[in-house]
Amino acid sequence: MSPGHRTISYADLVIDRFRDWPLTECRADCPPGRALALRGLQIVHLHREDVAEVLLTQEVIRRLGTALTASGRVDLPAVTGWVRVHLDTVGDLFLLQSLVSLAIQANDPGAGPLRRTITTCPTYVAERAPRPSWRRHRTVTRRGWANTLA
Repeated sequence: MSPGHRTISYADLVIDRFRDWPLTECRADCPPGRALALRGLQIVHLHREDVAEVLLTQEVIRRLGTALTASGRVDLPAVTGWVRVHLDTVGDLFLLQSLVSLAIQANDPGAGPLRRTITTCPTYVAERAPRPSWRRHRTVTRRGWANTLA
């Protein structure tokens, strides 16, 4: 690689792609990372270079959840209103663009009062959740001893 050559991360491409949208780049409320906000409400979080989290509503997720998970590119964390999009290809960026468009429509404060509560993003929740106990137990099977997780 030449000294002047710089690789661009998918997170950088996301920020660049939404530069002309009605979104403002800012620091994510739940660090680390950057966010894109719609009139002060963060609707996209970029905690890592290869994953974007988008704030949809539970109603939108209920309607599209099956199709989103079938794509193999989107995870639906526990009932948070957020979805995670894995960013590995240009096609993933187009999928993210569609989801951000939906998020803008679903979360636009100018469209009237919000009919839902704002929830923290799944990365923030996962980092603060207590870790499960991974004690190993030995159990007897037909073929002898086996280790199992508790």
